[in-house]
Amino acid sequence: MPRAHQACQDFHHASEAARRGALTRRQLIRQGVGGGLAIYAASALPLPQAFEAAAAEAAAAPDAPILVSVFLPGGADLLDTLVPLQQWGPYNDARQGMALAGAQPLGGTGLGLHPSLSMGPAGGLRGLYERGLIGFLPGIDYANPNLSHFASRGFWETGMVSQQAVSGWLGRWLDHHGSRDNPLQGVSSDHGLSPTLRSAHAPVSSVSGSAELWMRDVWGEWWEAALDGYWQLARPAPRRPGPSAAMEAARLAHVVAAKLRPYRKEDDKPDPLASPVAYPADNELGERLQRLAGLLAQPLGIRIGTVESDGDFDTHGDQPATLARDLGALSEALAAFQADLDARGLAQRVLTFVWSEFGRRPEGNRSQGSDHGAGGIAWVQGPRAAPGILTEYPSLTALDDHDNLRVTVDFRRVYASLLAQWLGTDPAQVIPGAAAFGQVALVR
Repeated sequence: MPRAHQACQDFHHASEAARRGALTRRQLIRQGVGGGLAIYAASALPLPQAFEAAAAEAAAAPDAPILVSVFLPGGADLLDTLVPLQQWGPYNDARQGMALAGAQPLGGTGLGLHPSLSMGPAGGLRGLYERGLIGFLPGIDYANPNLSHFASRGFWETGMVSQQAVSGWLGRWLDHHGSRDNPLQGVSSDHGLSPTLRSAHAPVSSVSGSAELWMRDVWGEWWEAALDGYWQLARPAPRRPGPSAAMEAARLAHVVAAKLRPYRKEDDKPDPLASPVAYPADNELGERLQRLAGLLAQPLGIRIGTVESDGDFDTHGDQPATLARDLGALSEALAAFQADLDARGLAQRVLTFVWSEFGRRPEGNRSQGSDHGAGGIAWVQGPRAAPGILTEYPSLTALDDHDNLRVTVDFRRVYASLLAQWLGTDPAQVIPGAAAFGQVALVR
């Protein structure tokens, strides 16, 4: 098996562990986490003020813009997602018999959408595009791209093409423009904190499933006893900085759980976060987006939300079937999320940014798949998103020196644009050298 494929196996194993939220006892104490809830950067928070701050922020800025980041792990393929119909000859030759037939043309663009992107409410993502609610960003990447999942994902998460350990780009934004008191200003609707939200000072959180402290295979009076034991464990006030911060985070986890209890679904009772629209069944991304939409509708002062898709976009083999399945699930989930936001009266406040760590090579492989490549795809979604094709589509007859698609827009240019145009702040505070990247019009 080629080396890149072995790296992908490691990637899948690590991703699965992350999706399951596997934590050691040491991690449990250090992060103050119970299976449904985790709080980060919490050591300096005065507990009595934590949620008064959330309510106060929501009341003070009821129309503040919200950015939602949706990550597609594995490296989503540009060519079969947004098909270059005007370059059909070289596309068909490169894909060695697996070029996508049946792509649905987007009028006046020379491009077509994968037919699975019509799945979901009101025509899925295709319907959103036709209603002017999506702006596609083909060719997105960075110069001389590293085709390692771990390295590339890390660059996108930090907003820096650097090996140094730094906080996440959205975490840095919260450090500059967020609160020191509200741990719900940045929320990962996942089994762990998105690295994009890792901050130096601003508290952020991860909420998954029911927003409560949870223990596997423990319930009833035993759950109450275990919870009391955990609370007792968190009560001491050590003098050393490390243990002190860990205990503070554990205490805060209990406070957050109590704050979110009114929004928790209980057996035989209506779900307080229930959506006014139907989401697809058996769709984990849809479940995460539904939970996030429900939280966004509450007076919690959320400014940033992150979600990771459960699809497998690392399509080294059997790409036609795998991509059709996962793009269909993605389309259903994102279309339902947009309908949900609209029904809740939140759509004008929320801009969704969908991205993946890189693209795929133009040339198909002998496993009916495609390998790691450059020039991927991203998009912005919502009523305030600039509509259409927002960046240059790469040429299939002018590849780079490694026979990959040429990058037509640097992801940091897109980040700078989101920071300036949507969050209304100076990109240079978050993205080093932001001015050199310029901006692309993403917001109307």
